Amino acid sequence: MPKLIRLVLFTVIGILFLEYLYYSEYDLLPNVYKEAALYIFTIVTSIISGWVISSINLKLNEKLPWRKSIMQRFIAGLAFDFIALAIILLTLNWLARISGIIDFHLFEAALTESQLEVKVIILCFITLFIVTLVEFNTYSYSEFSVGQIRRLRSERKQLEFQFEALKSQLSPHYLFNSMNTISSLIYRDPQIAENFIRNLAETFNYVLNTKNVKLVSLKEEIEALRDFNYLLGIRYGNALDLKIEIDDATLSYPIPPLSLQLLVENAVKHNVISDDEPLRINIRNDEHHLIVLNNKTEAPTKTSSHKVGLDNIKKRYAFFTVREVEVKDEDYFEVKLPILKDS
Repeated sequence: MPKLIRLVLFTVIGILFLEYLYYSEYDLLPNVYKEAALYIFTIVTSIISGWVISSINLKLNEKLPWRKSIMQRFIAGLAFDFIALAIILLTLNWLARISGIIDFHLFEAALTESQLEVKVIILCFITLFIVTLVEFNTYSYSEFSVGQIRRLRSERKQLEFQFEALKSQLSPHYLFNSMNTISSLIYRDPQIAENFIRNLAETFNYVLNTKNVKLVSLKEEIEALRDFNYLLGIRYGNALDLKIEIDDATLSYPIPPLSLQLLVENAVKHNVISDDEPLRINIRNDEHHLIVLNNKTEAPTKTSSHKVGLDNIKKRYAFFTVREVEVKDEDYFEVKLPILKDS
């Protein structure tokens, strides 16, 4: 809430307090002209109180943020505001009295008997309680708004990474190789050509259906990977061997879509595959990871770095877990993906 609005609000509350307390004592409202000094005193007191209380709350927001402990911040705000308001009222009342502006003595015996001070204390406490609630609601709304903005940014970023994965699967080079394979199969073996087209369609269908999906089950990902593996098998025959050894209990866990396909595609892209140098890819799991392991053959003469696909996977995983994707590039190339049990 802007400071100017706070000061206006405190001024209005102060005048309402004055009129209520005056009426409760004398059964009539104070005359603006006859009690001008009392009104001026009330307005000045309200403005000073509003400014001091606003400053206290700003300091408390720095030293003891709401997010750190809501209850401690609430109690501290209420206590500090109440103490500050009591000091302000007593000090200004004393100054106004000795200067002759008003003739009003707080906590004198006669007034105490009329319970005026009790009413002042109760009204001040209720007001400060409401002020602290407003502070909390302002914080809550601000945090909610910031959280929504962060969530939308996070989702947009995640979709951007997913789009990059999608482009990888729909790359012109991949389509060109697939069309060439179909062309060579149509006359040689129409049945295999038909199966190839069906599996290609299933692969693209999975890619397109998951373009806006954050997570899929590992079972879905592996089913799509089997379709993708069929296409690779037609191209490379026995020179490419993909083994999937995943526990049944793990199949229900979520995974960012296309993660396994990207890793298999990376292995194919960065190794020369032939009958003399076959590529062996193994996908298995331990208690905490999905493990994609492949042997290393001769590297192709022209190929992009592993980093593009791996960076995409790492960035997408970062949205779901603090655990990092582990990469080991030694005699074998191994990638460990954290199992997202809690997502």
